[in-house]
This record gives sequence, structure tokens and C-alpha cells, in this order.
Amino acid sequence: MNFRNILFVLAAALAAFTGCKNSTGEEPQAETIKNVKIETVTDGVTQNTITLNGKIKEKSLTSLSFRVGGPLLKLNVKQGDYVKQGQVIAEIDKRDYKLQVETTKAQFEQTESEYKRYKQLIEQNKIPENTFEKIKSGYLMTKTAYENAQNQLRDTELKAPFSGYIYEKFVENFQTVGAGTPIVSIIDNSHLEAVVSVSESQLQRVKGDKESYLNVANAGIHQLPVKLLSVSEKAMPDGLYEVKFSFNNKNELEVAPGMTAEVTVYCDAEENQLSVAAPAVFHEKTSTYVWIYNPSTSKVEKRKVEIGLDGPQGRINIISGVNNGEQVVTAGVHYLVEGQKVKPIKTPSETNIGGLL
Repeated sequence: MNFRNILFVLAAALAAFTGCKNSTGEEPQAETIKNVKIETVTDGVTQNTITLNGKIKEKSLTSLSFRVGGPLLKLNVKQGDYVKQGQVIAEIDKRDYKLQVETTKAQFEQTESEYKRYKQLIEQNKIPENTFEKIKSGYLMTKTAYENAQNQLRDTELKAPFSGYIYEKFVENFQTVGAGTPIVSIIDNSHLEAVVSVSESQLQRVKGDKESYLNVANAGIHQLPVKLLSVSEKAMPDGLYEVKFSFNNKNELEVAPGMTAEVTVYCDAEENQLSVAAPAVFHEKTSTYVWIYNPSTSKVEKRKVEIGLDGPQGRINIISGVNNGEQVVTAGVHYLVEGQKVKPIKTPSETNIGGLL
């Protein structure tokens, strides 16, 4: 082979090598195909329970204040103290209010004596009617003033309206307070509430509550019966609805407001509900999705779905978005993109443990 032929062969080889690259001069990349698990959507009986997470909350938290003002003479409670209904929590200096009672009492007794005397005279027609009306008016005014002074004296004592625990103290002893100034706040723990949030799809099922049970791990509470107390008619800003369950706070319970709680609601079951394995469902912002596998193209499509109650054995019931017989991806859903090619992993048979055969 002469020198010219050698050059020709080298040029041809170089051209062939160059043609194997793409227009950017880079080696072509093979399309990434992920191995995924898939299952076929089927229908079955809906599980008749919903498990909801929430918090324990007190029945009421009330701020207490005096109806009168003055120097605070007595405040002998602290945060966490238990007080009984009617117990005196705080007391204002009574001095000025006692003087007011004595003054109005003297005026009342004087006008009362005149009123009784003039009443006898009017009954005997010995005085004009308008004269008696003036005496009667003065009597009623002093009576009202005396009763008001007595009420104000009683109001110098701040009493617990119900039994509960002091949650917060806002003032200190010997501080001058005005009428309506918050002194303490008190928690009514006679009844407690388990407050949970539910989605729109769960709302009607919760309203059909047959029986419900509370679990509070940190208080050692398991399957305590609770009663459906209220369901909000308007969604909160996050699109969920607030539901409250109530129960009696018995002495042996070690539960307190703020604890994490779990409520299991038993409700009517529905037949022939589509369901998928729980790992097939994923969330983006406020919506819920699954990946639909198309066997003809080997590609996946993201599909928005509406979910219902939790199904049995780790399954989730689907209200809308998928059809019976469609195939969904059940593993690795967070690593897929729209239109990506995937390869289903074959499920080993029961006699082929581990897929070794």
C-alpha cells in the first residue's frame, strides 16, 4: 500500500469516528430507564376506621378580673395551683368600700323611715299624692345606692367560677388594679378535648362517627372512649377542617393540655373502593398524586387523585383520579419525572423466594 492509500484509510477512519459524536461533539447519552415496582389498581371493601393526629386541649381557658378597682391586698396563688369553685383567688383593699356601705346604709335607713311614715299618711289621704311620690323616689334611690355599695364590697373578692388550675398570673401583690384588669387565667380541666384536622374527603365520614377512641402515648392512655363534640363548618387557611372530641378528665388520667394525641374513628364502610399501596401516593403542595404506568410506551404519567380513608394492610383508598385496572408505581415515586421511561420489576412467585429461579 503506497503512502497515498494510507492517507485515504486514515481519513476514512477519522470521519467514521467523528460521525459517532453528536452535533455538540459529545458522546450520545443512553436514555435513563429506572426500575420500578408497579401494581394494578383494584377495588375492595373500605376499612371503616380513620386514624387522626392532633393535640389535647382544655375545655376552657378563662381570664379573671375584678369588677371594681383598688390596691391588691391578697393574691396567694401561683401558676399551676389547683383552685376549687368559689375559692377566693385575690382580694382588693376593702377600706373605701366598707365606708361607702356605711354611708349609703345610713342614708337608706333615714329615707326608709320617712317612706314608711308617709305611706301611712297617703293611705289616710292626709297628704298630696305628689308629696308621697317625692319621698318614694328618694327612698328608692338610697336603697339602690346601698345595694350597689354592698355589691361592690363583695366584688373586692375574686372567686374561682369553676374548679381548675391557675394557668398564668398577670399582676403581683399590692399592685393597684383597675376594674376589668386581668388578674389570673384559669383552665377548666374537668373535661378535655382532642382537637384534630381532617381533609374535605374525610369530613362526611367523620360526621358519621359511630364510636371513637383516644390514644395518648405520653399519658399511657390506650383506646379511651371519646365523644364527637363538634365539626367546623368552614375550612381553616390550610384547607382542613377542625374536629373536636371530648372526654372526662378522671383523676387517674395523667393527660394534660398540649400533649400529642391520636383518635381512631369508626364509621360506616363503603363497598368496592379503589385502593393502592400507601407508598404509591405522594404530595406536592396541597395536592395528592400517583404515577400511572403505561405498558404500551413504558412511560409514567403524574395523575392527581383524591384519597379517602386508610385501607387495610397499608393501603390507601382512592375516591377519584384512577380507574380500576390501571397500573401505578409503588416505589421510588419521588425520583421520577413526567414521561420518564421505566422498567417494571418482576414480582417473584411464592415458590421462587427472592427471585433466584
